[in-house]
Amino acid sequence: MSELMEKAKEIETVICQVQGVLSSRVVFEGEEIVEVHVLADHTRSPKQIVRDIESAVMVKSGTHLDHKRISVAQLGHEGRHLVNNSPRLLLDEIAYASQGGEIRVTVTVTLGEDRYSFTCKGPYSSKNRLRLVAKSTIGAVEEYLGTDSRLVVDDIKKVSLTGQEAVIVSITYFVDSREETLLGVALIRDGDDREAAAKASLDAINRRLLVINNSD
Repeated sequence: MSELMEKAKEIETVICQVQGVLSSRVVFEGEEIVEVHVLADHTRSPKQIVRDIESAVMVKSGTHLDHKRISVAQLGHEGRHLVNNSPRLLLDEIAYASQGGEIRVTVTVTLGEDRYSFTCKGPYSSKNRLRLVAKSTIGAVEEYLGTDSRLVVDDIKKVSLTGQEAVIVSITYFVDSREETLLGVALIRDGDDREAAAKASLDAINRRLLVINNSD
């Protein structure tokens, strides 16, 4: 086996250890890696898989891979957290602290065994604390997506629905040169409007997560 073939096999072995990867093939042109083809399931974002591949290969083999040369094809929809053929992020935890007139909110979401967190802080007010929860939630979602500044909280408020209190949130999703409004709602359980704010934000995003996940 040639040295380059051995190197390709070594890198492919590392790539196949990344969570969500089913198989891989590394293509050399001369001594340069020109293509990396990856077959993965739908339990993770392609961007997250690419990022983990870059890190794993660099750490374990000392080889730098250009993310632009890594292509990920996803097959099957058997993931544990898939609903209507789409991954579904779940709320894991809300950490909330206040000091003086400022509040700090950290929201953690999960997909399978992966956890993604984001923290926002700002002035305290009844409405702003819910907005910070929503902003922290979409920040955690963008950690999962491996992107930023594509999801923005437009408005969030408490409403009454059939005699029950709920939180409704409006989120703008920016893609290419257009904007899309995502709406989510969650009932307030046991008086916890912060949890409702986070769940309403996830309700809005999960409806379109597969589309967001696969967009450039």
